[in-house]
Amino acid sequence: MSGASVFGCPGHGQKHPVCFAAVPDVISFDGVRLSVHVLGAGEPVTVMGHGLTSTYRDFEIFAPFLPGTKVMFDFRGHGDSECPPPGSYTTEHFAQDLASVAKEYEATCAAGVSLGVAAIMRILATDPDRFDRLVLLLPGRVPPPQAVKDRLFHLADLLEWHSVEATAEIILAEEEADGAFEAFPAAKEFRRDGLLRMNRAGIPNAIRECIDDPPITDPDLVRQAHAPTLLIAQENDLLHDADIAREMASLLPNSELHVFPDQFALLRDVPTLVQRSAAFLSG
Repeated sequence: MSGASVFGCPGHGQKHPVCFAAVPDVISFDGVRLSVHVLGAGEPVTVMGHGLTSTYRDFEIFAPFLPGTKVMFDFRGHGDSECPPPGSYTTEHFAQDLASVAKEYEATCAAGVSLGVAAIMRILATDPDRFDRLVLLLPGRVPPPQAVKDRLFHLADLLEWHSVEATAEIILAEEEADGAFEAFPAAKEFRRDGLLRMNRAGIPNAIRECIDDPPITDPDLVRQAHAPTLLIAQENDLLHDADIAREMASLLPNSELHVFPDQFALLRDVPTLVQRSAAFLSG
């Protein structure tokens, strides 16, 4: 469910070209303070949940081109939000964070990346009609494959022993040695940017507590969600297996699935993603 910024990548303008308005914090169900940023105005109002280890800036390229009001926030233990003690980072906690922000802003639509998808799905399990439209990007399998778990636990260990900057350099060196950036060299700086945004205090707990906590355990609950849903996945992504998106599409009765051909295609073709999502949310 990790999701270092999916859209704020090099080659798409300045690093932070859009001014997201900081607004008063939202208090989650258990008193945790959540940092919120809003862009745009009018309908629809879309709450947007980022990926594990990331921040609201997952949407910095994506959000300006979507219709209406975009309400972005940092999950607990991420970005500028409060870091509660261990025991406060299950999928249910993240779902309640998203639900709290959605309630505060009377959101009618929801969009999520990875962890954000998991939070939305947990909400739908108990309130299938909560949102009018859904955009679900890069859903991840929970629990993930062992190789993915090992990578995430390694990241958590590094953050507990090193600074964010040192952790970023270690991870980049390891991934480069494995050939992670050979097919798309620009991805290295994009990856660096995402790693440097990590919240050192909260992310180790978030990784360890939600990684084996599936958002739903009964597929029949998902079938009750009739909101039009746009699912976006990519092939050859160990962390965000496209097959899980296909499974979700088969369960959600009013879904549309778009699968990019490889793990860098989504980054290379951000305009297509933005156009599809904007048209979809516009109804």
